[in-house]
Amino acid sequence: MSDPVTPNPADVAAAAGGGQEPQKPVETFSREYVEDLRAEAAKYRTEKKDAVDAAKTEARAEAVQEYETQVAERDSKIGELETTLSDRTLELTKLKAVLSAEIPSEDVLEVAELVQGTDEESISESVKRVKALLSKGSPKSPAFDPTQGSGNNHIPLNGDPVLKALNNALGLK
Repeated sequence: MSDPVTPNPADVAAAAGGGQEPQKPVETFSREYVEDLRAEAAKYRTEKKDAVDAAKTEARAEAVQEYETQVAERDSKIGELETTLSDRTLELTKLKAVLSAEIPSEDVLEVAELVQGTDEESISESVKRVKALLSKGSPKSPAFDPTQGSGNNHIPLNGDPVLKALNNALGLK
C-alpha cells in the first residue's frame, strides 16, 4: 500500500484558521540578552530603592533638626520645674518638722530658715538642735501679778477714799 501522507503543519493551521492570516512568528531572544535586560532592570530597582532611602533619611534629618531646638527648650523647662518642685518639697518638709517640734507660731518661719538638711532624718535632727538653742535663751519666769504683796496702796473705786483723792488732787479741803 501506499505510505500515509503527513500534512504540512502550516497547511493544517491555514485550513483550521478558516483562511485567516498566518500568525506572526514568535521572536526569540538569546539567553545573554535576556540576562542583560534583567541585570539592567535590577540595577534601576536598586538605584530607585537607594534614592528613596536617601530621601527618607534626609527628611528625617530635617524633621529632627527642626524639632531639636524645641526639644532642648522643653528639656530645660522640665529641669527647672523639677528643681523648683524639689526645693518646694524640701521647704515643706522643713516646715512640717518645725511645726511637729511645737515651735511657737511666731518663730516657725525663722526657725525653718535655720534648719538644714535634705532628707527627713537630717531635717528633724537640725530642728532638735535649733530648738535646743532657742530654749537656752533667757529662761521664762513664771507669770506674776505685780499688785500681789505690795500692800494696800490702791484706792478702792467706791466710797470715801475716792472722794478724798479727788479733793486732794484739786486742792479742795
